[in-house]
Amino acid sequence: MPVFVTDGILPAPMSTSAALPSAFSLPGGAGLLALVERVFSLVARERMTPQERALLEQIHELSGSFGGYILEAEDRDDLINRIDAVIGDPRFHEAQQFVGESTRDGLLPEGEGGFAEGSNEEVSPAVLVQALGPASVPFLHNLHLNLAETMRCLGHLMEKMPPDIAGSLTPDAPNKSEDPLAFINSPSVPVPVAEALLASLRICALVLAPVALLFKQGAAEPWLKLAIAELLASSSRRGLALAAAMSGAEVSVDLLPTDERLDLTGLEQHSKAVQLAYARFNMAAERSGEPVYPSSS
Repeated sequence: MPVFVTDGILPAPMSTSAALPSAFSLPGGAGLLALVERVFSLVARERMTPQERALLEQIHELSGSFGGYILEAEDRDDLINRIDAVIGDPRFHEAQQFVGESTRDGLLPEGEGGFAEGSNEEVSPAVLVQALGPASVPFLHNLHLNLAETMRCLGHLMEKMPPDIAGSLTPDAPNKSEDPLAFINSPSVPVPVAEALLASLRICALVLAPVALLFKQGAAEPWLKLAIAELLASSSRRGLALAAAMSGAEVSVDLLPTDERLDLTGLEQHSKAVQLAYARFNMAAERSGEPVYPSSS
C-alpha cells in the first residue's frame, strides 16, 4: 500500500520525506488484492507472455523467500518479529521493485479488483480466503473495505495536489545503503505516523505468506492463518487512518473509529514541543558542565 509524503502535504517537521520509506513497490488498495488474484489466474493458464511469466516467477520467488520465512513463526510475537525483519531487509524492497514495474507496465489491467466505494457487502478476497480458511473471512472482509477506502482517500489527496507534484509520486527503490525503517527513529516523524507507515509496510510483506501457502511453499496451523488475517485487517486500518488524515477525506466511523484517527496538526505541535524540550535539556546540560547521565556508583 503506497503512502507518499512529500513537502507540503504534511506540516513541517513531518514533511521531511528523507526520513520516510522511499518505496512501497507492491500496488496498493484494491491493486494489491488484484495482483494476487491475477497471479493465480496465470497459474491455471497454459500460455503466458514473457512478461506474465516473469511476473509469476518473481512473485513465486518473493513468496518463497519472504512469505515462507514468515510462515515459520512459532507464536504471535515471533510472527510480528519475522514480518518486521522482512520489511527491514533492503533486499525485500529491491525484490519488490520488479513487481511494481510489471503492474505499471499493464500486467495488472486497469480497474481489476476494484471495489465499490462505501460497499458494505459481505465480500472477501477469494484467493486469500482459499489460503487462510473460512475463519479468516471477517478479517479479510475488513481488509477489503479498508484498502478500498484507503485508495479512495489517496485519490482525493492526489486530486488536491498540483499536477507537477502528483505526477512526481512514483515510488523508487530504496538505495542499498538505506535503512527502510529509518523513519521509526526519526525525530521528525511522530510515533503515530511512524506506526501507520510501519503497518502499511507490514501488509506488503504479510500478504506474501498466504501467497506462499497457495504456491505450497509452506504450511500454517489454524492459529497462524487467523493471526495473519487479523494482522492484515488491523494493519490496513492503521494505514487508512494515515490516508484519511493526509487527504482530509470523510471516512465512516464504521470503518475508522474516532479514537483511531490521526490529528496531524496536533502531532506536529507535539513533535515541535518534544524536539524543543530535548534541545533545551542538552543546552542546559552542556552549560552546567555536569554529565547528562551521572554514574550510579
